[in-house]
Amino acid sequence: MEYVDNNLQPISEELRTRFLSLKSFLSEQDKAGRLLFLFRGEEQRNIRRRLTSGGLGIETNEVFERAFYFGDKARHFSVDTFNTERNFLTGINDCSDETLLFIYRRICESLEDPRVLSQVNKNTSREFRDFFLNQHNQHDFLQRINQAYTSETKLKARDYFLYFLHIAGSAGIRKETMFVSTTTDRRIARGFSKAVNRNSSRIIFHYFIPQPFHVHAIAPWVADHHQRIVNALRLPTYKSTGLFPKQQEVSVKGALFPHFILGIELVDEKKFVINSNFNEYDNKLNFESVSRQGFFIDQSDFHSRIFDTGYIRWGQTDLAGNFESNDV
Repeated sequence: MEYVDNNLQPISEELRTRFLSLKSFLSEQDKAGRLLFLFRGEEQRNIRRRLTSGGLGIETNEVFERAFYFGDKARHFSVDTFNTERNFLTGINDCSDETLLFIYRRICESLEDPRVLSQVNKNTSREFRDFFLNQHNQHDFLQRINQAYTSETKLKARDYFLYFLHIAGSAGIRKETMFVSTTTDRRIARGFSKAVNRNSSRIIFHYFIPQPFHVHAIAPWVADHHQRIVNALRLPTYKSTGLFPKQQEVSVKGALFPHFILGIELVDEKKFVINSNFNEYDNKLNFESVSRQGFFIDQSDFHSRIFDTGYIRWGQTDLAGNFESNDV
């Protein structure tokens, strides 16, 4: 694997050695359970489309530069437009009754969708299926989540059931999703980096999240934080390994923030584009800080530059589990 900069030029031996030292340090943190390495396979053209406005043609190096500045956001931030009748999932923190009822009904529909029926039967209990397939339980679902102790636990309960719909794909929700799919297995990400029967430039985002994992992402098999909340609300749960266990999916909330992107692997070219922010400020000197808070990035002109991308809204987090979303 050749380590390169945004221009796909080999980086200096000194920078390469330092970057490999960071990767080694983070690997030890991963083994100690202090952070989690994640991978997301994509087609380069999809990234280019999200990072440009109105089909604006930009050079490949600019694509990477923008990726390391804006990150890669959930569909909710790029293609999820609202019509006048839309009153559900209108924001990353939307826990309205309309949203909860939408989630309930979509779970009911997905449980009977032939595209995922075999996975549903393998990974959900009869109790779970019976609860959601009985329309009379809508009121109980709504009431129990609204009885959550705090707005935070209510949001975690919403995310737990939203995760079920997210991993169900087209049988669940797609454009409304507020999660970004990743996996802990690079080989699986590689498989998702290319659409069936389509020649494309394959890429893999190398990403990480620090502890506590539940403030950044949801995956029942990583931590049972969300599931404990749902149990306390006396609502049925699904199998802890998720609907598609072999995919080892971790759904990152909101976006792959650029601060936690180690780099972008160009699968076919066998190159690794390191995050350009590594060589800025004190990022290449303070590995401990990077492991906990990601790379420091000067995003002072973010609000003006976002208009040059294809994103229709953007989000932010305080790394403590609190998220906000704003329209462009």
